[in-house]
Amino acid sequence: MVSHGREKQDNATGKSKKTSGKTARKKKSKDSNADPTYDDDIRDMDLPDDFSIAGTSMVSSEFGGSNFGGEEDDLFEGGDDDNDVDNTKDPSNRAEYAAQARQAKLLDALSLSSTLTSEKRATKREGGYRVLFKAITQYASGSAGQDILQSRWSGLLESCLYSIRGGGSNSTPAEQYAACRVLEASAVILGEDHDEIVLELNDALKKVINATGRATQVRIAALRCLSMVHFICGTHGLEEGEDVVSVLELCEKLCGEKYRGEKVSPSLRASALDCWSLLSSTLPDVKVAGGASDDEFSTISLGRGLELLSLLASCLESTDVGLRSSAGECVTLIHECRLNLGLDDDDAENATERRFRRGENRAMILEN
Repeated sequence: MVSHGREKQDNATGKSKKTSGKTARKKKSKDSNADPTYDDDIRDMDLPDDFSIAGTSMVSSEFGGSNFGGEEDDLFEGGDDDNDVDNTKDPSNRAEYAAQARQAKLLDALSLSSTLTSEKRATKREGGYRVLFKAITQYASGSAGQDILQSRWSGLLESCLYSIRGGGSNSTPAEQYAACRVLEASAVILGEDHDEIVLELNDALKKVINATGRATQVRIAALRCLSMVHFICGTHGLEEGEDVVSVLELCEKLCGEKYRGEKVSPSLRASALDCWSLLSSTLPDVKVAGGASDDEFSTISLGRGLELLSLLASCLESTDVGLRSSAGECVTLIHECRLNLGLDDDDAENATERRFRRGENRAMILEN
């Protein structure tokens, strides 16, 4: 009887375990269908506020450690480029030899980008992006460096977008952050008048920024990258929705306390204000600080900065130092634009509130 009772108990337990396993499989299947490009465990991981591509990833160490500093980093051993030049060479040509050494190291690093999409380990990809960031920021100098980067841009872009979009469903926040920083640095090197680059990155980066489940530092990196791409590479020829105004509108939404029903972290709000200040500098002063006209035939609307003043006032009362600092810089920018609209050269040294408010009248004059 005792044995039979135990057997019955074991059978019941086994049945319970079997049912539990079946439920787990169903749950796993349901989760994979919900978002095939971003795992829940990875989504819950966030990066520290002081996370940097130049430092060691705290998150990647949990996945087995980053390869940054490993065999890929051998590309940068040897210190300064001048030390890599053979001392027996003609001293007058040392600068040329050093430039050739930099170009060779840049090419070696960029060759890694072609292997990242086939690499299965997220930490290995992260290490590759760290090497790429270091190479682009240190060795892609001058027109030669720009040409080299331009020639390898398609492969680099493909790899970065692969990781930003999920990297085969195992992409980590540290990897996505690093990929965004590589694209940001590349935009600076590639330079102006590249609307095609803006169009290639617009949708992918906006999706990351809008994804409230992504790590905060990844969203910040994506927003910084998007802003830099528009600031450096974009022109005024982009269509509505793809232009710099669309990014300004996104920044204005992100700097509020909530976005898409979710609370926005102070660090993301501060970054949104920083990006807003950067991109607003590309607009005419009247678009930033112009006052609305009472004339029904006037086409001048209230400046974007003036519409933000109430929000900026609340940010200045925040307990977060970074958010207060970013809000203060925005107020300064708006004030300068207002002064530019209302000051004459002869009285610019003594800016009073009366002359500050004269910006509204000057904006009306500029319309005619």
